Amino acid sequence: MSRVRSVPGPRPMILPLLWLASGCGAGATTVSPFGASNLALSFDGVTSYATAANAGFPAAGAVQTVEMWVNYPAPTATTTADFLVMRLDLSSGVQIGIHDGALAVWRTDFDRALAGAPTLPPADTWHHIAWSFDLTVNTLYVDGAVADAEMTRTDVRTPTSVWLGTFDGTSELFAGQLDEIRVWNLVRSESEIQTDMDHSAPGPVPGLVAYWTFDDSASGGRALDASGSGNDVTLGDGVAANMPTRVPSGAPDGQ
Repeated sequence: MSRVRSVPGPRPMILPLLWLASGCGAGATTVSPFGASNLALSFDGVTSYATAANAGFPAAGAVQTVEMWVNYPAPTATTTADFLVMRLDLSSGVQIGIHDGALAVWRTDFDRALAGAPTLPPADTWHHIAWSFDLTVNTLYVDGAVADAEMTRTDVRTPTSVWLGTFDGTSELFAGQLDEIRVWNLVRSESEIQTDMDHSAPGPVPGLVAYWTFDDSASGGRALDASGSGNDVTLGDGVAANMPTRVPSGAPDGQ
């Protein structure tokens, strides 16, 4: 895994994370930025991408868990497209996506594989993807089941940039949809992932450093971080032509 790169249906509102964290209670009057619509971000694989803040994100070699719902078209054997990238320049980071036609997690440093699904889950339908690292084992989950577990050395440094749908805004561009992305600075167990994958996270939740539902359609060129950490997403770096679009989501994450 090596290459040369240059850097250039309705559901309940995802409200509790900010609502409870702010101290609001029954009878309080509050306006949530998160709508009741179940929306996802749709990327065109040509120009659209997004970036995010990363306050509190774990270092690449620290304990962590990342979860998301993904819907992708059938890739070719040479397709490499990023769902989520958390990296420091080209020297350290974690990438989750399609690598050479396979679902995988890999290191930014020289594209070294961390874990990969032995077979690609069917395309053109929603799948829950999760990856965890406990300082020893990289575990990849597909639809709540372990797809691979590898004792593979990770990169170690703390990410300074977070990308959705691309490596850098111009390469490894993803065509498909993303929804319900959660970044944790702790290891979630298989049972926890299975229990929570089909519904929104309750709140406040210790260890949840980013939570992007994409349901806040009124936010325009942003997607707010529902974890309360302030790690909002900027669509297309603010350039309309590069912004992924919000579309109705079919991800079964509504309870």
